[in-house]
Amino acid sequence: MKKRILTWLLAISMLGSLLTVPAGAAAVTKFSDVSDSYTATAVESLRLMGVLDGYGDGTFRPDTVLNRAQFCKMAVYAMDGSGELGRYSTVTIFPDVKPSHWASAYINMAARKGIISGFADGKFKPGQTVTAGQAVTILMRGLGYKDEDMGGVWPQSYMAEAQTNGLLKSTGITSAYAGLTRAQAAKLFLNLFEAKHGKGETLLFNYNVGKDEVYLTAVDGGKGTMTAGGTPYNMAHPVASTSLIGSKGKVVLNSAGEILTFLPITGSGGVSNAAVIIGANGSVAGLDSMAGNNSYQIYKNGSPATAADLKKYDVATYASATNSIIVSDTRVSVFYEDCKPSPSSPTTITVLGGTELSVLPSAVESLSKFKPSQQMTLLLTADGQVAGAMESNGSAARSNAIAVVDGSGKIQMICSGSLISINGSGAGHENSVVNISGTKPSKDGKESLSLRTVSDKSSGDLNVKDKMLGNKKLTDNVLIFDGSRQVALGQLPQSGINSARIAYARTNWAGEVDLVVIKNELDIQFGRVFWDITKIPGEDGEEPTWKESLGVDYGTGKTETYNMKYNVVTGDFVAFRINWGKTGFSLMEKLGKLSNVSSDAWIGKTAVTFSNRTYEVPSDVLCYNADNGKWIDLDTALAYSDTTDLYVYNGVVRIVEVKA
Repeated sequence: MKKRILTWLLAISMLGSLLTVPAGAAAVTKFSDVSDSYTATAVESLRLMGVLDGYGDGTFRPDTVLNRAQFCKMAVYAMDGSGELGRYSTVTIFPDVKPSHWASAYINMAARKGIISGFADGKFKPGQTVTAGQAVTILMRGLGYKDEDMGGVWPQSYMAEAQTNGLLKSTGITSAYAGLTRAQAAKLFLNLFEAKHGKGETLLFNYNVGKDEVYLTAVDGGKGTMTAGGTPYNMAHPVASTSLIGSKGKVVLNSAGEILTFLPITGSGGVSNAAVIIGANGSVAGLDSMAGNNSYQIYKNGSPATAADLKKYDVATYASATNSIIVSDTRVSVFYEDCKPSPSSPTTITVLGGTELSVLPSAVESLSKFKPSQQMTLLLTADGQVAGAMESNGSAARSNAIAVVDGSGKIQMICSGSLISINGSGAGHENSVVNISGTKPSKDGKESLSLRTVSDKSSGDLNVKDKMLGNKKLTDNVLIFDGSRQVALGQLPQSGINSARIAYARTNWAGEVDLVVIKNELDIQFGRVFWDITKIPGEDGEEPTWKESLGVDYGTGKTETYNMKYNVVTGDFVAFRINWGKTGFSLMEKLGKLSNVSSDAWIGKTAVTFSNRTYEVPSDVLCYNADNGKWIDLDTALAYSDTTDLYVYNGVVRIVEVKA
């Protein structure tokens, strides 16, 4: 044990010597008005890249809204296209962007590359505010996504795809039509490095992100070099920013093998390879020593916190990139399956049905008290590393781990806002959020996982506009899952989510809601019941019999009919689900009815206020004309009658019925 500790201390001392700022390199101070760790990481990465910088007074002004010309310049730098600007500086593509305009080359290049377009009148309007929807569309096109492949309505189609491919992660963007701030732009460009590509042949944002996590040890703007993981790289855009030195992350290279920037570890901001376990409520013992200063900002589970918010058994790590203490309170009870290289000095352990977790040097002492085949509770860092281990039975550090199970049974554990992949199957809990722990495997060797669907939901509607759930505030980094599908707050309808659809809501250490689970309705359909009555001839002179089969007409087709009994009649509007074997219905529930709703109650086409409650109207709502028995679209329905009957499921209007 002493030998291992000595080796670790030696490694730390050697690392300290490597992190010295090179002579002649001007150290750039962190911006005084950026406190959010993710924003700070994004800003510093992009400053290395030359995409953006701050102002002369030492501020970044994160809430300043960008205009269309400014965003075009950022996009061109992000595609590493500044070397081509000369060929676009003397042409005129838009009548309101003359060659004399400061951003003409950037705008013209972006237009010729096919990622921007003008307005219907042919103008570009460079001074107009760039909206989040416009900005996301530009970046998505550069990633190879084509307009014709998006489907749906612009810009919602691009926004939905951007959420899926990772571009919108942690940006805080809530509306496609709101102006894009500098902070949001920084996060978008940071996410761009690892966002999933589209199917287009031309990728303008095509980066080579290193697979290995390494430390950034030197930036020399004078020589134009950057050293990471012991390898020196030529910088594509030499700058003298040294604020990320000491961070752990990945290098980002261009097609020529030049380094564009350095990408600190997502979710941790490049945390140190050491951790402090809080010994008592409100204690900061060990934090100053780990950080090397006492001027750091504390973030607990992604939210700004103070020393008073720290609880016993919380785990703290240090993010040098932003001078922040990153605190996680995730604990998970596990069955100790295996380790490498030995129980007395493990660097990795295997738990949770074959999941391998890294062990921090500071966790070895507590882990060495356990051997494979024992139960224990692990204390985890914000990026899912093991910081310590404790007895599970009677331990004050009770397991609180939560995981997400997708439709295929894949499991991801939520660790202070990060998602950690877990081996094993979540069969039986598909499309849900669960409590997770490890148990001793059965004799047949089945997975040692214990999953239990989360409960104890908070009451109240989800107010998207005011960021409230009932009377509780949502955290800025709130995690929202529709079943197992992670969605951004801005993707939810502005009319909000009815409390009936909230399956679970978790309140954090500060009394704010940091996790919301919406009831999974991905496989629920809606339609109008019909009964199929078939005459079956009698045999040997017996009277014929009649067979009743139940089916649902859902606008674009009809289900098969099944010999099943439900308390519904022809004409009832229902929510239904076909079972996995497609042999019948696993759900058949009549929709609630709002009768004679006036046209004045409609808020555009997206919501209806009735009896002092607001109901969401999704874009794919079904509409039925009771006079002629035909399915119609919403515009036709609203024009047909001054009143409508609305059929509601979990606070959402699913069917609109009209009649003269």
